[in-house]
Amino acid sequence: MNALHIRHLFHRYGPTEVLTDVGLDLYAGETLALVGPSGCGKSTLLQVVASLLTPSEIVMHNDFRGIGYVFQQPNLMPWMNAQDNIALGLKALGLHREARRRQAAALALRLGLNEADLGKYPHELSGGMQSRVSLGRALALSPDLLLLDEPFAALDVGLKLELYGLLREQVVQRGCAVLMITHDLMEAVRLADRILLMVPEPGRVIHEFTLDMPQAERSESWIHHSTGELMETWEVRIAFGLTTGELEIVTASHGKHTGCQV
Repeated sequence: MNALHIRHLFHRYGPTEVLTDVGLDLYAGETLALVGPSGCGKSTLLQVVASLLTPSEIVMHNDFRGIGYVFQQPNLMPWMNAQDNIALGLKALGLHREARRRQAAALALRLGLNEADLGKYPHELSGGMQSRVSLGRALALSPDLLLLDEPFAALDVGLKLELYGLLREQVVQRGCAVLMITHDLMEAVRLADRILLMVPEPGRVIHEFTLDMPQAERSESWIHHSTGELMETWEVRIAFGLTTGELEIVTASHGKHTGCQV
């Protein structure tokens, strides 16, 4: 089974240590969420996995052959229409123009865009449409590993729920692994199989939560109830500043909380 294994990840910006001794494991078909407040190094960790950043120290083994990255901002090419933005990675792979446009159009339709949207430029698209194009650009490469850097953070609740469904559908069909970062604990409970809780100064993993309810069986009431249970754990309350107290350093390999099973 393909997997990503990280041990002893450290990173510094000058004298400031932003990640210290971070470790994680991610397996094919699994979604792992990194949750924590701003400044705990979640985006830095994602950039390391994507080879966009060389860390100060790391031991990493990665079996995944292709990586798709969905950024917090869509970052679409303003001179390209929606269809060509989705096909951008396929062009880099050397696929013939007509073939890549055909694949991009089919994927766009599956993600809720219509044929008229394909010829629109980013400034002509709503925020939700831009998010669909950004997701399509990553999925077009058929990645083994999909990296999500809070791509739904700026969207309204209804659109988030729609895109959550589209994402899960594509992940199940393709069998890829997902490493996602979010501030939203309910989003993590909705989408992830496991949650790693991070804290800042310096950024580190202090706890792992396992969600044993299969994705297809998670009802809205279960999601809300499970999120409420996690919000009551001392690890989450201290990490997000909901209570005061001394934060014990607990790594993911020392004790796992499974209290969100219902």
